Amino acid sequence: MSQEIRTGSMDPVEEHRLREQLLAFARDINEVYRRERARTAELEQALEELEESYLATVKTLAFVVEAKDVHTRSHLDRAHDYAVALASRVAPELAADQTLRYGFFLHDIGKIGIPERILSKPGPLTDDEWAIMRTHPVLGAQILSPVKFLIPALPIVEAHHEKWDGSGYPRGLRGEEIPLGARIFALVDAFDAMTSDRPYRRALSFEEALAQISACAGTHFDPEVVRAFVELCDDAEKGRIFSGEGARHVS
Repeated sequence: MSQEIRTGSMDPVEEHRLREQLLAFARDINEVYRRERARTAELEQALEELEESYLATVKTLAFVVEAKDVHTRSHLDRAHDYAVALASRVAPELAADQTLRYGFFLHDIGKIGIPERILSKPGPLTDDEWAIMRTHPVLGAQILSPVKFLIPALPIVEAHHEKWDGSGYPRGLRGEEIPLGARIFALVDAFDAMTSDRPYRRALSFEEALAQISACAGTHFDPEVVRAFVELCDDAEKGRIFSGEGARHVS
């Protein structure tokens, strides 16, 4: 049977001492709790600042690549915003993952290793030049792999040129072999390229680009990702395709 403390039968001095001990213990517990909460808040703030520092580092690296490739200026912010918006529809947990955004920003980091004459060529590339250009996803993964916090972003960097039917590069992955983040980014990357001017072709209109994206469902792109993208584009509540700094207005 459990025993109960009967304060009524205790010596008043002992009872007072016991109460003081219990109060002191409660104060100690409260102080420990307060300190732990303060420490947790400090750690959370430190983690947030560290993540912000990571993102700033990632964006700096990405803008180095963008500055080198004259054809992709302003592409990074737009593609990142598009990809986050689409990921929010397809897989919200991916959109909430900061490392996924690192992959969106750093998808072309491997172009640092591509010769300037190829990156800045004003016209279409030759077959040999394309063979060199197609090494940039592997180069990008090799550049980033020693950086531990960027490892989760590597699948996007390495696989964003893979195609649903297996005709992409560098590994010829097909279907769901391609990481979902890479499938999402491949679509928005293509969309932004289609709707951007190049020295050797004019930009497509929004409607033309969307029609081409839809036509490539099941070949270049994951059909479910295309469906989500079309739905996203149809949602014109604010008169624009996506929210975000780099968004394009629907004309």
